[in-house]
Amino acid sequence: MNLLFEVFLEELPTSEMAHLENNLLELFTKEMKDRNIPYKEPTFYLTPRRMALKFEFEEKTKQEDKKIYGPPKSVCFKDGKPTKALEGFLKKNNAAEEDLSFEETKKGEYAVIVKKGDVLETKPLAVEAIKNIFTNIHFYKKMKWGDGEYEYVRPVHNVLFLINNEPIDFEFMGKKANSYTFGHRFMSKGKIEVNFENYESKLDENFVIVSQGKRKDLILKELENTAKEQDAQLIYDDDLLKEVVNLVEYPVVVIGKFEDGFLKLPKEVLVTSMKDHQKYFAFTKNGKLLNMFAAISNIKANNIDIIRNGYERVLKARFSDAEFFFEEDKKEKLESFVEKLSDMLFHEKLGTQLERTQRLIELSGFTANLLGFDEKKARRAAYLSKADLLTQMVYEFPELQGVMGREYAFISGEDKEVAQAIYEQYLPKDNEIPETGAGISLSIADKVDIIVGGFFAGLKPTGAKDPYGLRRAAIGIIRTIIENKIFVNLRMILEKSAELYKKDVNFDEIMEFFKIRFENLYSNYPHDLLKSVTFNFDDIYDTYLRLLAIDRFVQEDTNKDKQFTIKRVFNIVKDFECLDVNEELFIQNEEKELFEKIRDIENELDVYLKDRRYFDFLKRITSIKDTVNIFFDKVMVMDRDKSLRNNRLSLLNRLKNIVLNVANFKYLEI
Repeated sequence: MNLLFEVFLEELPTSEMAHLENNLLELFTKEMKDRNIPYKEPTFYLTPRRMALKFEFEEKTKQEDKKIYGPPKSVCFKDGKPTKALEGFLKKNNAAEEDLSFEETKKGEYAVIVKKGDVLETKPLAVEAIKNIFTNIHFYKKMKWGDGEYEYVRPVHNVLFLINNEPIDFEFMGKKANSYTFGHRFMSKGKIEVNFENYESKLDENFVIVSQGKRKDLILKELENTAKEQDAQLIYDDDLLKEVVNLVEYPVVVIGKFEDGFLKLPKEVLVTSMKDHQKYFAFTKNGKLLNMFAAISNIKANNIDIIRNGYERVLKARFSDAEFFFEEDKKEKLESFVEKLSDMLFHEKLGTQLERTQRLIELSGFTANLLGFDEKKARRAAYLSKADLLTQMVYEFPELQGVMGREYAFISGEDKEVAQAIYEQYLPKDNEIPETGAGISLSIADKVDIIVGGFFAGLKPTGAKDPYGLRRAAIGIIRTIIENKIFVNLRMILEKSAELYKKDVNFDEIMEFFKIRFENLYSNYPHDLLKSVTFNFDDIYDTYLRLLAIDRFVQEDTNKDKQFTIKRVFNIVKDFECLDVNEELFIQNEEKELFEKIRDIENELDVYLKDRRYFDFLKRITSIKDTVNIFFDKVMVMDRDKSLRNNRLSLLNRLKNIVLNVANFKYLEI
């Protein structure tokens, strides 16, 4: 059987459409599973004016057998005859005594009958599923219409519902289902009769490309062709592409131009204005921005020049505003805005932006000194870091904070690294990370400040909500440290931040927060490997290098038996506290031999750890595998004599402590 369902409604907000496909798939999978309906892969369609679904399914389904528990066995029979309790249970479930069995549970033995699942028609079940799917879609905001009887994301105008191309008796949001839909708002008129097979093609004939994937491919192909024709490069932006796909039913790419004079504005200003305010795509040639753009229209006009002129006129107004703001901001040096930050609140519990700036000056300087960077430049960058928040350009385009700070710093004659650091404080972003010493120091300090402040101010993330971006900040710090190959004790920076706040915070809780972000960021590695290295997490880059080493080590088949040997040491020692090894208590050669091997490795420890040659170190440790195994075979570790037992455990504990320089093998699933 086949099913086609469509809700035709007023324009959906793009903010709602961004999550709809995943939400529909989750609901669909759940509803079909709950009803045990066998089906083929569904197809979802989303346009600004419709949500649709079509799929094939089996005509019949056998429902699952169901166990029904009754009274305890002890009350089911009396003198060999069924009690009233048992008879009532059987009668209620339309069962006979021969259907009865008994099953052991946690509470004892209970009567149970198995109701065989019926073979059912799937058609009514599918109708129920569709109703639940489209009723239970999660929307951020709903609206009412008419007399307020119905509430949905937008008013519903039509419902199409066909099974085997026959209309279904069905009502949704006050609309009776039928066999037709509607095409493009302006380029198509009247009802369109459709069926399962021709749904896409019929809408295509009526200027609706109903498949969001096809709309995306069409737009991207046109943009790339335009770039090729101009010997230019498209500034690809996946978020913008997804957004325009959800804004149109029939995409038409319109190429426009703007005055060369606007190119004197910073490139980011022009690109941001085109993207965020107008939803236009920009192009570059030889790294320089071109004075052209691509807009995505939702109509195929006979005179495309009228539409193009409209796009160009609106963009000119935007750019003119930006030009005015830029010229006005340049009249003052960037540092003149700093003291005015005292009037801008950062957070009621964390002070003003000026107070935050003062903390960042100290924390950036501390971090730079710790990392071996120029402390003076880091402090200067921190002093200017939030000044652009008070410029007219950033007020109009908040997403340009940092970008404009860098531009105005250059114009004000600031050091090149200082100016770049003002921009880099907001990195990482996509594949871009801070690279200058001042930028790395300021970026880490900026994020540590919000994390430490957030923890004592009660701003910690809960569930999926993270309004102050603490998770993003932690991931940013982790990426900055690892991708710049920086060895640093993060706890020291956290402690300095808490000192500047003059607040007590739980550093273990914050480090655990970072640890979880690290494990999420590198979730492509097995969980046991992640756990084995994050037990020691103060130095994040060191942790990352140990992860790479243990991952490589455990993947080598030849190491499997060696891994088990070391794991065995950890299992036996467990939480035994380290005691000094007394050589005079050795009574077997195997003890002496193992002690000598361990001592040799201890003497070589600095050679490996200095250059963090962790993989080679693991190989060196496991090179004594045979000695360890012979020790286990010949020596009774858990001897009745307490002194011998403790001495042998201490010997193994020394080996365990050596291994802990790389990983905790107790977490490894070997």
